[in-house]
Parts: sequence; structure tokens; C-alpha cells
Amino acid sequence: MLARACRGGALVLLAAGWAALRLQMNGEYKGATWAQIAEFTAPLPFGHRPLMALVAWPLRAATDWPLALVWGALEAAAALGLWFALRAALRPLVGARWDMFFATCFFALLAFPFLLKHKWAVFYPWDTPAMAFTAAGLALVASRRFAAATALCFVAALNRESAALIPAAALALHVGSSGHVLRDMRGTIRPALAMIAAFVAARLAVALALPDNPGQALHFAIGKDTPRWLHNLEWLAEPVHWLWLPMYFALLPLAWVLFFKQISADHRRLALVALAWFAGLMLVANIYEPRVYGELLVLLYVPVAAAAYRWLRADTLGAA
Repeated sequence: MLARACRGGALVLLAAGWAALRLQMNGEYKGATWAQIAEFTAPLPFGHRPLMALVAWPLRAATDWPLALVWGALEAAAALGLWFALRAALRPLVGARWDMFFATCFFALLAFPFLLKHKWAVFYPWDTPAMAFTAAGLALVASRRFAAATALCFVAALNRESAALIPAAALALHVGSSGHVLRDMRGTIRPALAMIAAFVAARLAVALALPDNPGQALHFAIGKDTPRWLHNLEWLAEPVHWLWLPMYFALLPLAWVLFFKQISADHRRLALVALAWFAGLMLVANIYEPRVYGELLVLLYVPVAAAAYRWLRADTLGAA
């Protein structure tokens, strides 16, 4: 009983400490203020990510807390959700106890992209929930709980567009896993299409519910004339930025190189999903904002954790 209480206290401290550091090390974006987000009036694309504002509404109505404290409380809850979702995704791969260890280690890696003072150190309330949804989606599609994954896609799409990664992960994990691609496609395409339909329905519902938010849903240009992909390529033209980029990914690309032999074939296909998403970010995001990689960190971390577990087990058995 005492040990369980200690673990619970440590988990609460982890979540609360993560939330406190997030708000301490990241500020408010003047172009989409916390108040605008909470009041559903933020310009696009921020204004079409209403889930956390919906969750915050009853808390704001029931208390007189300042908005920063409301966001902090929800950030701590999202951190708890991320921890449990990672455990669910990792448990079939590494077993009990190890899933707790690797889920906790993930937060140490997140310090690189989320807590260091980068050029755009901004706190948005949907970043950590997006990682939690991605981890939960991985857990569900890996266990073929496609109906639950479809429902999760709908809710996650209210939070952020990255919910599209869930059906992509389903295809990556299952198409080709048995050696019969056509059979795998027949068993996976229909659930993936259902998830995509849920995603589209959620995004349409948001657009219909919030028709007056100013701006464009996708920003393909910086200012009026510079395509964002060109702006990002100009950033990459600086050699030192190629050293920064792996740190933005919490050094997980290096871990993939080190553990590549231990990473299973289905998990290797997740790297293709991550690469395709990064290509999309080149078109619509600032790649020097590390917070945009949160969901990709989840996709890359779960295979690395499973591979590290296999490596440690092989080393232990070899020593025995």
C-alpha cells in the first residue's frame, strides 16, 4: 500500500512539475492569446483547435482561477494521460514495470523540444494532449481495437489536425505484417477509412461551429510572398541548424540508428509515416519550432523503447 501511494505521489509530482515547467519556460503567443483560445476567437489555424477550450470551460465556470492556472491544471492532466497512454502502447512490447520505466523516461527526452528556450518558445494547450492522443491511438490500432481508435480519431481531431497520424499508423503497423500485403490491406483499409471519416467529420464540425474565426486554415506562406517550404529550406541552409534538428527530435533519430537492428519491421514503417508528416510540416509549419514535432516523437519513441528493451534483455541473457 505504501509503495503504491509513493508511486502515485511521484506520478502526480511528475505531471504537476511538467505543467509548471511548461508554463515557466514557454510564453503566450500574441497572435493567438490564451484568452482568445479559451473564448474560441483565436485566428486560424489556432481557432479550429477547440477541444481544450471546451474542457476548460466548466473549470473556468466553477472557479475564479486565472487562465494560466486553468491551462496548467489541464496540462498536468494531459501529462498524466500521456504517461498512461504510453504505458498502454508499450506494455505489449516490454511488459509490466518496464512500461512504467520507459513512459517516465519519455518526459526527460521532452525537455529538449519543449523546455529549452528556443526561438519560438510558446505554450499552446493542445500540444501535450496531441501527444497523448497519438500514444493512445498507437495502443489501440496495434491491438486492432479499431472501433475505439475511430472514436479517438474524432475527439483527437477536435484538438489538432495531427489526429490523421492515427489511421496512418494503423496502415503502417498492419499492412505487410503477415507477409500477405493484399490480405492485410483488406483487413486494415476499411478501419483506416472509418478513422479518416471520423477525422473529416470532426474537422467539418469545427469549421461549421466556428465559421467566423479569421485567417486561413493552413498557412502555406510567410507574409504574402514567401512560401513556407522555401522559408524552411533557407533555415536548413545554415549548417549549424542540422545539429539543432536532432535535438529538436530529442535525439531519437540517433537512437533509431543505434537500435535499428532491434526495431521490428512494422515499427520501421512508422518511420515512413513520421517522414511523410515532416514533409507536410515543411509546407505548413515552422520547422524551427520544436513543439510541432511532439506527435512524431511519440511515433519514434515507442519503437526505440521496444528495441532498447530487446537489446537489454539480449544483453542480460547473454551475460547469464
